[in-house]
This record gives sequence, structure tokens and C-alpha cells, in this order.
Amino acid sequence: MTLLGGVLRSLRGRLVPTVLTIVSVALGVSLVIATVALTRGIRQGFLDGTTDYSLVVGAKGSPTQLVLNVVFRMDTPTPNISASTFRYLASDGRVEVAVPVAMGDAFQGFRYVATSPAYFASHPWRQRTFGVSAGRFPNDDSVEAPNFEALVGAEAARATGLRIGNRFYEGEEMAEFPLTVVGILQATGRPDDRTIFISLPSYWAMNEVARKLQVKPLTAVLLRARRMSDLPALHRELNVSRETQAVFPSAILLEIFNLLRLVEDTLAVMLVVIALVVFLYLFVSMYGATLARAREIATMRALGARRATIFAMVLVEGCVITLAGGVAGILAGHGVAYAGARLLARRGGFVAQPLAVGWLQGIVLTGVVVLGALAALLPAVRAYRTEVGDNLAPLA
Repeated sequence: MTLLGGVLRSLRGRLVPTVLTIVSVALGVSLVIATVALTRGIRQGFLDGTTDYSLVVGAKGSPTQLVLNVVFRMDTPTPNISASTFRYLASDGRVEVAVPVAMGDAFQGFRYVATSPAYFASHPWRQRTFGVSAGRFPNDDSVEAPNFEALVGAEAARATGLRIGNRFYEGEEMAEFPLTVVGILQATGRPDDRTIFISLPSYWAMNEVARKLQVKPLTAVLLRARRMSDLPALHRELNVSRETQAVFPSAILLEIFNLLRLVEDTLAVMLVVIALVVFLYLFVSMYGATLARAREIATMRALGARRATIFAMVLVEGCVITLAGGVAGILAGHGVAYAGARLLARRGGFVAQPLAVGWLQGIVLTGVVVLGALAALLPAVRAYRTEVGDNLAPLA
């Protein structure tokens, strides 16, 4: 009988304890994989979702709230600013591009974002370009004649079932202002996928308060300076104003990552504790099995098995158990990460590539097999020292 054959036969003879040990290892590994995959995915999701614009200009208030709402479609909108602020910035010689944005309500949980065609325009500095998978981009319109056309993000279209030509509205009070789907945006991997875009005139016509105002409201202005050297002056001037604040999205992203780092450090401590618990459980299980098999081991020795063979069998048993648990844990961990990503997506969050496979899986699998070998080392020594005469004596 080969070494591996003997190991598998031994594990089958202790099927229930073996399965329980594999499950305990799998639970520990799945927790490690799910935790790392989710935290890494959240971090990458924020990186992927960040804007190409230099400044986000909005009303006085929380800078983090402004960026989370306007850029990532999270949190509640900040107070409005006047459309005259946008016109002032658009005419400033230091500004290359200024894009007005108004954050509206939602349809089935997907946020309305009112903006101009400039939001979708191509520029050399843009990391990604916008395209439609079906239909077209909304036409430009005027305050006097809003078109009520909607461009639906890829994820919003998938979840709501909206298709080209569909008319929709949220709530009976909006039945007077139904929107018509004219285009479905290609997937961008950004919060734009979960957005329903409409024109600013359509937004102002749908908003009861905005209809009564002569000067129309905006939530924010996305701004790109012509030169990097112009940014400090623009930032200072807009923050000195009583009505506006200017925020660097990259600075808010750094704050978010600092918070994530605290969470990751806490989780790292918890994972170390879990690894120690799994190690101790594996050690106790292997050591108890070795003591219970003392007579079996003595019989094998009496039949000609060498001490080194017995030692190797116990070590390989530990490696096989942890290898099986590691593989099951990696699969389960990615399943948990995927479910967590879907849950966060429904709540407005974004997790990038929860099923991504890379160096992490190899390191975890190697580490758990080494852990199994270490846990089996002392039981293997105990089996190595098993004496034939002492353990083959009559039971009674």
C-alpha cells in the first residue's frame, strides 16, 4: 500500500472527525478570503469610481458628504447652490471644463442625476469614455421645453428591466412628468452604472420647488482647471465665499482609505486569533486521533511498517486535511464575498471584482497546509515513538 493510500484509508476510518476538522479549517479560511476580498474590493471600488475632475464645488457643509453624494452616489445630497455659480465658473479663464450636476430622487433605489451633455464629452485627460449599448444619448433641451429623456446606467437597466422606449416614474405625484428611456449606458465599472441620467431642464420641471424659482438650483459643479497651478487659487476663492466650498476628491479618498486602514488592522487581529484557534483545534484533533490509534499504529509496526513511514503518514494526514479545508474555504470565501458585494451594491456601495483570483489564494492555501504540517508534527512524533510491545498487550 502506498503512503497516500494508507493516509486516505486512515481518514476514511475516522470519517466524522475528519469531516468536522475539514469544516473547521474551511470556516477559518473562508473568513480570511471573504474579509480580504471585500476590503480589497471596497478600496478598489472607490479607486475605480473616483472622478477625473480636479474639484467638486458645492454648498457649505461636509466635504465628505459632498463627494460621496456627487461622485459615488452615496449619502444624502448637500444643500443646493445657484446655477449662477456654474455660469461664473464656466466663464472663468482658468477653468477648462465645468459640468453642472443636480442630484434628484430615485427610481427603485437608483439615483436620478441631472446634468448636461458635457458630462459625457470626451477629453484627453479622461480615464474612460462613455458609450451606449443601446439607443442614444439624451438630446440637449431648454428650460422652456424639457424633453424628459433618460439615459439609464447598465446596472440600473439590468435591475429595473428598463428598455429603450419605456416610460416610467416613481410615485403617483410624478405621473405628470414621466421619463422616457432613450439610451442605456455601456458598463463603466463606476457608480454611473447605478445611475439614471436626465437633463437639468427635465429635473427642474419635475421638482416643485425648482419650478417656482427664477434662479435654478444645482447640487454641485465638477470642475477641471486648465493648469494645475490654477487649482490652489480656485480652491481658496471658492472656499472663502459664503455660499460655496471646493473639495479635492483625492483628499476625501485619502480620508476614506485611512478609515479603511483602521478597519483592516482590526480585522487582521481578529484573523490572527481565528488562525490560532483553528491551529489549536487541528492540533488537539490530530493528537487525540494519534492516541486513539496507538494499537493500530503498533499493529502496523509489527507488520513491518517503519517508524519513518508512520511519522510521514501522520504529517501527510495533517496536510491532506488542511488542503481539503483550504480549497473548500477559498471557494466558500469567494461565495461570501460575492454575496456581500451584492448586498452592498443594493445599499449603494460598490465592491470591485469580489471573485478575483490572484496571489492571495496561493498564499492562503500554502499557509494553511504548512499550518496543518505544524499541527501534525507533535502527533507524528508521538506516533513515531509508539512501542509495539506496550500497545499490543491484551486489552483485558
